[in-house]
Amino acid sequence: MRTNRFLAFVLATALAALGCVSSGDVELLHREITDVGKRVDDLARATSGKEDVAALSRTVSQQTSQLLKSNADIQQELRALREQMETLQAALEATNQRLGQLSQELAAAREKLQATSAPSVPSPAPQPSEPAQLYNSAYEDYMRGNYDLAIQGFSDYLRRYPDTELADNALYWIGECYYSKKDFDKAIDAFTQLLNTYKTSDKAAAALLKKGFALQEKGDRSQAVINLQYVIFEYPASPEAGLAKERLAKLGVKIK
Repeated sequence: MRTNRFLAFVLATALAALGCVSSGDVELLHREITDVGKRVDDLARATSGKEDVAALSRTVSQQTSQLLKSNADIQQELRALREQMETLQAALEATNQRLGQLSQELAAAREKLQATSAPSVPSPAPQPSEPAQLYNSAYEDYMRGNYDLAIQGFSDYLRRYPDTELADNALYWIGECYYSKKDFDKAIDAFTQLLNTYKTSDKAAAALLKKGFALQEKGDRSQAVINLQYVIFEYPASPEAGLAKERLAKLGVKIK
């Protein structure tokens, strides 16, 4: 504004000195110069505002990039943790079965000792550890990658002990063996049989998930999506639900 007043003064003085304009002309010129000054000031403020907006935009862009990178790192860590959980769960199951086997063997040894100390009362030698031994042997074959032997062992277990608490597990691992062999049709059959026969099985969520994976591997996208959605809706709090969401996201399916 000081610049505007200075310009008005200089021009008015010059014109008066020349004697070519009236005082009214000088006043009109002064008003025009003042208006131009205002527009210059407004333009300066607008330019400053645009620079501030550009700086803010760059800051937001940088922060957004950092957040996206952090989110990607977190997702990768979550996937790694889920894989570790599955490995630990399998190891825990094997350990529990081994402890059960040792307990049964100890009981058998005690009975055998009692029978030896009392020979006058003969009785047949029981073999209570046989189911656990058969299951554990098949599971060890699976862990070593001997899938055909594992299928044979688990199938033998199912045939001989279909009503035990590990029967559904045996059927699940049969499905896993076929899945590892890329025989997806037989894997789907095994998982479906588990879901139909052992409806309350603790392996139901895993069987439904792997059935969805097997269907996708076969190229049956629609049925794969349906099975993966069932995992989320039927077992929303399970680790398998998280894995199903990840696979659906890769397939471009949004979950509400």
